[in-house]
Amino acid sequence: MGHNKVIRKEFSKQASRFGDKGLTLSSQDILDWSVGALPLDKDYRVLDVAAGTGHLSRAMAPHVRKVVAVDITSKMIAYAREETIRSNLTNISIQEGKAEELPYRSDCFDLVASRLAIHHFEKPVVQLREMVRVCKPDHRIGVIDLIAPENKRLAETYNRLERLRDPSHTIALSKEQMENLLSEVGLVVENFEMRDIEVDFQRWVQMTGTKPEAAETIKGDLMKEIGGGSKTGMRPFIQHGALKFLQAWAVVLGMKTLPSLSRPYPYVTGQL
Repeated sequence: MGHNKVIRKEFSKQASRFGDKGLTLSSQDILDWSVGALPLDKDYRVLDVAAGTGHLSRAMAPHVRKVVAVDITSKMIAYAREETIRSNLTNISIQEGKAEELPYRSDCFDLVASRLAIHHFEKPVVQLREMVRVCKPDHRIGVIDLIAPENKRLAETYNRLERLRDPSHTIALSKEQMENLLSEVGLVVENFEMRDIEVDFQRWVQMTGTKPEAAETIKGDLMKEIGGGSKTGMRPFIQHGALKFLQAWAVVLGMKTLPSLSRPYPYVTGQL
């Protein structure tokens, strides 16, 4: 099964759970922090890549002229459209499309952003190059994503447990790897803002519909760490009888300094 099929399968399964506030993993405070770190402007046309159910799109919309949200999972798109209508937001356009083949002409968006998507891409350099292509020169790419530990062994364990919970997870990058990736696609990293996010284990596995045996394996490793066993990179702890752990999130801004190379994109249909 190709990885895009894995993504569609997993997020089709998860789509309905995004409406369950009891399962929401990130608070309004975290969303506000993410949006507050982005360079938004009332005249901007913004692209939200791998937008999912449109959390980021809806949060950005009041601050910009137009948001275009693109995703490959039809059920996530349907939910995003419902929520956009419910929120009475008229400046969001929601479209189906692949992050590795963005259906827009080069150099056309004032800001290109992506939230919690990079760690689902097999080769994120491909999607990031597309994000850079459609961004205007002297404008910015904003990446909001999980950050893995710098220690290689810890990062391997961390990502193994993330994949066990959600097979569409590929790899969360370390801070150094993320900076190197953005540099590789021609971006000048201007800001790298990090924050620890407290996550409830039970909500975390319920959101993805993780199989009980997989959830128990992950829980076992976290409990062993709490008891003095091997570290997982997830920094688990018990609070009020509930198992929790910490995720490191980052909002990274990179500036595009050069225009896109002139080359044909046969799949381009958007004329924004």
